[in-house]
Formats: sequence, C-alpha cells, structure tokens
Amino acid sequence: MGKRDKKEISFEKTMKNSELISYLEAIVKSLKEGKIVIEQGGQFVSLTPGEMITVEMETKQKKDKERLALEFSWKAGLVIEHDEESVKISSEAPMKQPYGDGGIGIR
Repeated sequence: MGKRDKKEISFEKTMKNSELISYLEAIVKSLKEGKIVIEQGGQFVSLTPGEMITVEMETKQKKDKERLALEFSWKAGLVIEHDEESVKISSEAPMKQPYGDGGIGIR
C-alpha cells in the first residue's frame, strides 16, 4: 500500500464509561470475527488482524489523573520468537507479600 492508498481515522472523545465499554466490546467482537471496520464521517478503514498481534500497553497514575493507553499492531506472517512475561489485567489490586513468608523483596 503506497502513500496514496493510506487510510487513517483518528478519534478522541470524552465519554461515559458505559459508552467506552460498548466500543471495547465492538472491538473484541470484530477481532473474534477476523475483521475490524472503523467508520467516521463517511470514511472507513477495514482492518484484517493477523494471527499474531503485538500489544503495547502504557499506564500512568498521577495525583489527579490516570491513563491507560492500548495499541495493537500486526504484520502478515509474524512469528513469536520468545514468550515475554504475561501481564494480568483485573479489577483487584494484588496483595502485598510480607518479606518473611518466602516472598522476594529488596531490603
């Protein structure tokens, strides 16, 4: 795809949590179906995710502002060379392990 064939849609909006959940659910459904079509203002971009998807996640927490950024990308024929440490996502904060019960800690 050359420069003339490049399609791009950019989107930023403040919305209710329930609206964001609907967008995320639509992305998950589309991923499961193997095709993601993003439409805005009469334009659209049709994406066909590969079997292997690179995920970038960045979180930041400040006194009065929090941020979670997700980016997904893929290339045809991508193969995993090694399995990196997995990331857990949940609504529960992990329990801190005291140093005396076999947990690893720096003193």
